[in-house]
Amino acid sequence: MSIGLVVGARAKTEEAANGMAQLVVLPMAFLSGSFLSGSPLDSAPRWLRTVSEILPLKHLGDALQGVLSRGEGWSTALPVIAGLLAFAAVLTLIAAPLFRWDEA
Repeated sequence: MSIGLVVGARAKTEEAANGMAQLVVLPMAFLSGSFLSGSPLDSAPRWLRTVSEILPLKHLGDALQGVLSRGEGWSTALPVIAGLLAFAAVLTLIAAPLFRWDEA
């Protein structure tokens, strides 16, 4: 949602917001490994792997796989959850002053 707030704050129309959201969400989903099992970025350039590490969906997917597939406990997922909450808080703080409801 916080990514959507930032996108919505920059977009002027609903259609623009949808397009901008797709430009953010789809690459994030592919780079996070959500659609492919294993590590799809093993042979990718280093800069692309670095970008992947910044994206929140990669960390969420890793934490969920750890708990659901690898038998790890929730204690291993809690730091990831805290990081995701911090990421959401930062983006929300960035989007809040930018976002305005305009009458069309």
